[in-house]
Amino acid sequence: EIFAADRLVIPDLQVTKMDNFKSLCVGASDWIEIEECNEKDLANWLRCARNLGYYIVGIEQTSSSVSLCEFQYPDAPTVLLLGKEKEGIPVEYLQLVDQCVEIPQLGIIRSLNVHVSGA
Repeated sequence: EIFAADRLVIPDLQVTKMDNFKSLCVGASDWIEIEECNEKDLANWLRCARNLGYYIVGIEQTSSSVSLCEFQYPDAPTVLLLGKEKEGIPVEYLQLVDQCVEIPQLGIIRSLNVHVSGA
């Protein structure tokens, strides 16, 4: 919401009724549209977004990803695709992104929880 996102797309709207969701979003859900797209429809949703002129960015470490520090934000509406905890973005969706961006880290652990990456 603070980055002027026009919507949040999640796999199940039922999560918005959970107490921990309400606590974590601190009312932001009052100001942003929340849309449901289950995993079986995600590839089609991404294709439709691209056809509408959206640039699709996967937040993932890949052999061709660029560092967040070097990423040039596109002059187009943008979809930020986040993967599942411990699994990341499945390969069939990586094939649909325009670019992958990774968040640089120091230390030994080479991944962030998806909620941290999204934040």
